[in-house]
Amino acid sequence: QNVSDIVLDYGRRPTCALSNGERVYLSDNASQVTTEDDIEFVKKQVGDFGSDHRAGMDGTLHRISAIINRDGRTAGLTIRMGRSFTNNADMMVDTLLGTRQSVLVLGEPGSGKTTIIRAAAALLAERETTIIVDTSNEIAGDGIIPHRCIGRSRRMMVPSLAAQSAVMVECVQNHTPSAMVIDEIGRGQEVSAALTVKRRGVRMLASAHGTLRDLLKNPQLNGLLGGISTVTLGDDLAKKTAVERKRNVSKTLSERASAP
Repeated sequence: QNVSDIVLDYGRRPTCALSNGERVYLSDNASQVTTEDDIEFVKKQVGDFGSDHRAGMDGTLHRISAIINRDGRTAGLTIRMGRSFTNNADMMVDTLLGTRQSVLVLGEPGSGKTTIIRAAAALLAERETTIIVDTSNEIAGDGIIPHRCIGRSRRMMVPSLAAQSAVMVECVQNHTPSAMVIDEIGRGQEVSAALTVKRRGVRMLASAHGTLRDLLKNPQLNGLLGGISTVTLGDDLAKKTAVERKRNVSKTLSERASAP
């Protein structure tokens, strides 16, 4: 239960990372290293790898990511252990069930964004039509039947990263969701698709890598927060603003361009 991921690199000893950050070897035998046969064996047990070099295991929430060499061979695998937890979205249950607001979950890789999104999707699906746009089948697992942890939510798979924005728009056009769930918005075209979806009255629950400060500094992604615009202040207002904010006088000010 404490294992967060398992790493198999060709020619190296297999290791696993624990939830406390500690990394340990899977075997005490220092001569036991990962072979090409080991990697190929694991690959045969999982689903097809997509353009993002990720695959899943049917009926589970585990994610397998491949490191591909220039010659096309697989040099290593990272097996991320996927888990579902009940009540993991309790921190925002008042927003999810008491409002129609959209929610963006931010965090570093491995911080639990997907676990929260997964639980929130199941919660939302009890009240409204909820569809998950599942980039790497990480929310609802691999296989044609979604994992039971998403409750009554429906799931649309994404054939490739490049197609995610198109699938988001297709979802709205063809399946009339009240809420849409997306994991890992990370490209400008997905931000544009998210704005299109929201303008059509669909509530959104999404995640993105990084912190709020990181997102504000990212010109491709800050549209999720409404975008950033720069305004020029008059002399009097610039001085007043400097006093209020306890900073040096500046005649330019960054502010949110529109509603998130």
